[in-house]
This record gives sequence, structure tokens and C-alpha cells, in this order.
Amino acid sequence: MSQKRLHAVQLGFSVDLEDDESRMLVAHHSQNWRDWDGGQIGGRPSWLQPRDLPTEFLACRNCDEPLCFLCQLYAPADEVNPNAFHRSLYVFGCPSQACSKEPMGSIRVLRAQLPRQNDFYPEEKDETWAMHLPEAWDVGGDASSKAWDVELCRVCGQRGKGKCPIQGYHFCGKHHQREHKKFIFDKLQTLSKQLDLTFLPSVCAESELVVEEEPGNPEQSEEEMAKKADKVLFPDGNEKDDNEDKDLEQEDLNAMTGAAADNVSTDPVTMAFYDRVKGKENVQEQVLRYLRWPQEDGSMEASMPLWIKTEHQPDKIPECSCCGAERKFEFQLMPQMLHYLLKDHEIHRARSEIRDSFRTTEVKEAIQTASSIMEQAPAEQIPPDFADAKEKAVSAIRSKLMGETGDKELSWGVVAVYTCTASCDGEKAEA
Repeated sequence: MSQKRLHAVQLGFSVDLEDDESRMLVAHHSQNWRDWDGGQIGGRPSWLQPRDLPTEFLACRNCDEPLCFLCQLYAPADEVNPNAFHRSLYVFGCPSQACSKEPMGSIRVLRAQLPRQNDFYPEEKDETWAMHLPEAWDVGGDASSKAWDVELCRVCGQRGKGKCPIQGYHFCGKHHQREHKKFIFDKLQTLSKQLDLTFLPSVCAESELVVEEEPGNPEQSEEEMAKKADKVLFPDGNEKDDNEDKDLEQEDLNAMTGAAADNVSTDPVTMAFYDRVKGKENVQEQVLRYLRWPQEDGSMEASMPLWIKTEHQPDKIPECSCCGAERKFEFQLMPQMLHYLLKDHEIHRARSEIRDSFRTTEVKEAIQTASSIMEQAPAEQIPPDFADAKEKAVSAIRSKLMGETGDKELSWGVVAVYTCTASCDGEKAEA
């Protein structure tokens, strides 16, 4: 994030990537750091540098399952630390809805930073420079100080642990090795090589994160806010928007705050959240809010996230585990980001439902035929395996009809990120 008015709230928005060429201009794919701004949503991380990549894949602290990459943003902090001339923050989240209900542990944030003079990016523009690309990070390059023996996982883009002899790619662990084989490799062996197979459950849809300043927000008196808190969000139930998939509506707030489907929220915090998001033109689709650390004016707005409900706000923010400096609020992810992250998952789910509906019909007909045979044939003539197979098929259909497919889908109200105010050089520190 460039050095814009730091005292003003910056809003992040998702912008589609038109092609591979536009993708190479996002995040750190370009060696010209003067063009960096905003960041990236979904896809695989664009690492600032390879030296401090985690040696193991990032796991949820609640369930120990691998985390999904959510987004990254470029936010230099050389005003507090010259070694943070380049500074990027990476956010990872657990796809388990059960873990998303826990206040801590399901979200992890990494901070990477470099001084202006470094091994990875030229001080002046140099079109021939390539040390910032992952292809230059393995032992095949210069065997001196500019080779870091890093291969990235084919699925998640984190540090690869080994190369699969069958698929020919590096993976961070068996979980992503199996996932790539099931969703990509095996399908390419049986289907047309021309198919564009890119969907992987662990990888979210990729887009560019662009930032702009939030439109002015007139101050409101406590009396005006109190009046709003006494009202429901949609008195007549007709406040629908044409772009309802991306904009927040009452049903979205119900899901995020735990309210019943036929209720409306009267939580003043929820009301303030909705008013701030929906009360201004062209900001309903914001996916991120950025305002780093309290400013000299000491305003509360500078130090507080835009919370979505009264509950689950932290009582105390721990100090930096590396240097002991205070951690303060820097940015938050908004619930609208989920729409963009899960676009590919929605498409895959819709296609699977169509395919499964045909399969379910065929299986139902087979079960009916099997049941008819079992009813008409003498019991001693029915093989035991035949009856077992029928019961397994019935159980599979019951699970499908009841939606027993697990809870693996990202979910949150807001994600508030507090970072070290010294932007210290602690080794492999989380933000």
C-alpha cells in the first residue's frame, strides 16, 4: 500500500484479472517495486522473498488442518524501521466453519520485509532482473549467496517439501499431493489434454486487490446513533439491491451475527457496521479496510476495527512476541471478500450438483431394481454382499440428500489484524 494519507481509511476492492499478462503485474510478480500498490486476493501467495518462508505448511491452531491463502497487501513501514522499506502482509485462514467460530487460531498472518538495498529487487528499474521470481530461488541458479534452495508447492504456493515422482511437481505435504492428483493429474490422464483444469479446493479464486480512499463520512451525534440502534435494518423488507450477491443484505448479517433468519439485528455495533458500509455510494463491495495504527490526533477510529457485532471483540491485544512492542490495529478483512474468494467453489459446486443429480437418479433406479429382486427371490439365494452393497448405496444417497458433505468452507464476519508497531526484524514472526 503506497504512502497515501495514512490518517484516512483506505478501502480495498477486488478487480478481475483479465489474463496471465495482467496477473504478472500484481503483487511482487514485477521487479519494478515503484509500481507496487494494493495486493492480491486468493490464488497463491506472491512472496516478497524466499529466505524466511515457513519450513512447514501453515496449519490451523484449532484443528491442525492446512490453511488457505486469503490475501496479501503491500504496506511499507520504513518510517519506523528502515528494514521495512518493502513490507508485505499475508493472510491465511482455516476453511472449517467450526474453527471460524473460534476467536483465535483459525487465522494466521505473516509479515515479510526487506530494506531498500536487497538481493531480490533492483534499486533502479531493470527489465532484465529476474531474482524476484521463484524460478531463481532453487539451487539451479548462482550457487553463491543468490541461491536459496526453495521450491514452491504446486497447490498452495508455500515451501515444497519434496517432488512427487509420479506427477513431477513439488508439494508441501501429502494432503496437497493427493489433492492435485485427484483434481488435476488424474483427470488429465483420462480427459482431453486441452481442458483447462484449474480448480483445487484449497485454492481460492484469484483477483487483484486495489485500494482507494474512503469517501468522506460526516460525523454523527450520539443521539443520532442511538436512534438508529432502536430501528430495524429493513422496516419494509424491500431494501434489495441488484447486485445482491456482493452487497451485504439482512440475511448476510443474520448469518454473520448468529441471528435467526426471521429476525433483524438491533445490536448497535451491527447497526453502525451496516450504516458505514451501506451508507455511502460505491463502497458496498469493499473487501478490506486499512488504517495503520493510531495517528497523532489520537482518534478512536484510527485504533479500532469496524466490528460487526458486540460479542467476540478482544479484551487485550498481546505484545509482539519477538520484540515486545505494542500491537495495534492495521487492517481488517470484510465479509464481502468471501464472495470473490469462493467464486470458483460456487461454480464447481453447481456443476457437481448437476452431475450428481444424474448419478443419484441412476443409483436410485438400481436400488429399486435390487430391492425388487430381494423381495421376490428366496432369502437363501441372495448373496450377503448383494444386501451389503444395497445398504451402502442407500446410505450414500441419504448423505447426499441431507447435505452431509462436511463444513469445509471459509466463513467470517470480520477479520481484524493487529501488527507490531515497531515492524521489528524478528525471525519468521507473525504480524
